[in-house]
Amino acid sequence: MTIINEKSSPNYNQYLKLVEEFEKELESGEIEFREFIDKIQHYTSNIDEEVIGLEKKLQNGGFQNDYAWANEMKEYYFKKITENGLSKATQKIHAFILARVCVLFNIHVRGAINDGVPKEIVRKLIISQVIQPVQEMLGENNVLDLYDDDITSMIYFLTGNCHIKWN
Repeated sequence: MTIINEKSSPNYNQYLKLVEEFEKELESGEIEFREFIDKIQHYTSNIDEEVIGLEKKLQNGGFQNDYAWANEMKEYYFKKITENGLSKATQKIHAFILARVCVLFNIHVRGAINDGVPKEIVRKLIISQVIQPVQEMLGENNVLDLYDDDITSMIYFLTGNCHIKWN
């Protein structure tokens, strides 16, 4: 098993560049909402031809009992990303983290769900392979104050828009 130090990874360096851009916006006072950047539009759009809904997606993976909480979390993140008048730099940070969550989930968790791994292990994988690596990357430069619940809400937001599959 290869252990990657997030603090020296290209992802962390790219994140730091986005943080610098955000801090420059803060200093200049030029934080104003602009239309959503392409990457955010991509993640806020449903990418599947067939729309089956979050409940069915979770049911397909055997996580139907999580629906009420998952739906609440998905809506929480949707409001966070659409109601706060995100600046361009803030959008880039959100897009970067959404992409990271999506890739980590699809690489480390989706296969386990497909293989019928018990739910308790899948939940541990979500924490250890998605939430913790993202939190480690954010580290002390977590300028948007994103916590475990925010990262979890991103998982369900991405699930609702078909970027993450549970089967």
